[in-house]
Amino acid sequence: MKIATDIVIDKPIAVVWDVVGTQFGNAHVWASALLHTRGHGEKISEQVAASRTCEVRGMGRVQEKLLEFDPLGYSLTYKGVDGFPFFVGSAVNRWRLVAEGTGTHVYSDVEVITKGLTGTLMSSMMKMQMSGLMRTTLEDLKFYVESGRPHPRKQKTLAAAQKLARA
Repeated sequence: MKIATDIVIDKPIAVVWDVVGTQFGNAHVWASALLHTRGHGEKISEQVAASRTCEVRGMGRVQEKLLEFDPLGYSLTYKGVDGFPFFVGSAVNRWRLVAEGTGTHVYSDVEVITKGLTGTLMSSMMKMQMSGLMRTTLEDLKFYVESGRPHPRKQKTLAAAQKLARA
């Protein structure tokens, strides 16, 4: 299944790339679905590690590996390598940024390949969920880059996590 999502952000491409690319290992700062992220492994650049581990709300721990990282072309591609349900054969996401006037058009192209009967049965529901997740993620990114603070839904997630930590 393929899921294409895009959004226009009213900030220059270098500013958006700083968040999406340079801070790849810290997406939890702005993405409401992520409770925590941590970059690890071989360094691709001074600040970017080749892999990251994400604590995903409602899903658990997922490990991702960068397949392509192009700061000059403002694109990156990563693959999920661990933590997906047994019926997911592979999951790859490609992000591309394109300058558009004084803003930036952000594209996310996800491809998920399911396997087995369970994968076939779950694919339409997964597509709906992943489409919603990617729309939300791009909205989170837009809000964060344009305002300098996390989206209110992310702030709500952070408050709930802090409450649990204190309990």
